[in-house]
Amino acid sequence: MTDWPVVHERVLKLFAAGWDEPGPHSWDDLLDPDVELIQPMLRDGRGPASWWGEAERLLQLLPDLRGDVLEWAGHDETLFIHVRFRATLGGEPFTWQAVDVLRVDNDGRLRRRESFFDSAPLARTVALRPRAWAAWWRSGIAPLSVRRRMQRRRR
Repeated sequence: MTDWPVVHERVLKLFAAGWDEPGPHSWDDLLDPDVELIQPMLRDGRGPASWWGEAERLLQLLPDLRGDVLEWAGHDETLFIHVRFRATLGGEPFTWQAVDVLRVDNDGRLRRRESFFDSAPLARTVALRPRAWAAWWRSGIAPLSVRRRMQRRRR
């Protein structure tokens, strides 16, 4: 029988540590080799390599990105984590909140992450801060519709 509270604490500790000092490999101890990743504004994918690429792009746009766990709840293999993110975007502070729904196995390995947040404020902030435009474009995150079409062609 799985001791889910112990699993939840392990997952939460690794998740929070990753957002304390984010980097493409900050969550390697948490990610299952076949993890499924679904998140707004980033490419959905499967496996750690998919996350590494998306995290690299995200951190190119927001190099000082940090996240703080505000609250969480867990039931068996599912955890809900409420996170506040903060970063500098176009020379000014920017914050937003998200809820991540994590599915983990008995060992606390992340099998699926689905992040939920309203991406419109981020897109609006980029649009209104011309100093952010070059970093947004270079990061590969934008323009999202063009980027996704190009990625489908490469497959």
